Amino acid sequence: MNRREAVGRAAFLLGGALTFNSLGAFAEGVMPPNNLPFDAKLLNAEEDLVAEIADTFIPDRKDVPGAKAAGVGPFIVMMIQDCYTSDIQAHFANGLKKIEEVSNTQFKKSFKALTLAERESIFKLFKAEAEAQRKNRSTQSGAIAPPHFFQIFSELTYLGYYTSEIGATKALRYVHIPVRYDSCVPLQPGQKAWAT
Repeated sequence: MNRREAVGRAAFLLGGALTFNSLGAFAEGVMPPNNLPFDAKLLNAEEDLVAEIADTFIPDRKDVPGAKAAGVGPFIVMMIQDCYTSDIQAHFANGLKKIEEVSNTQFKKSFKALTLAERESIFKLFKAEAEAQRKNRSTQSGAIAPPHFFQIFSELTYLGYYTSEIGATKALRYVHIPVRYDSCVPLQPGQKAWAT
């Protein structure tokens, strides 16, 4: 099902509460325009790099698979292509290029060829940049710049991982059919957070 079908079904379920004019305006807001200045399909070629970066955020542990095993790379590419504006898509793609540039400058290797420690050292640089930009945005008035690509990347990584089957069932404590709802249950030392 594509977004147009979803919007049409939502209008049907609402009993026609949405008029055709408002539905058209809503669909234009949901659907990216056909003549994008940035071709989001170019991100498909970067899916391996995206998966490696996500796996650096959440690497494999002894009993819990990491982001790459959970399919977070394709999830991030899909989210960027389907849910973000063309300027954010271009901003994200430029961020991927920047990661490769820093990797080649500092270690003379592609990001995919780096060790985990080398990757983490690059992450520290981008994390510091993102923090500085966030502080600067809060004190700045006028036009707001888009969030740092590293912030977008980390948020999508955690969203994709903890909503995946691996993240919800192996990284978090999961009960397939919860018996009752308790609004506040203290966690025991070493216990995983609840997915359900």
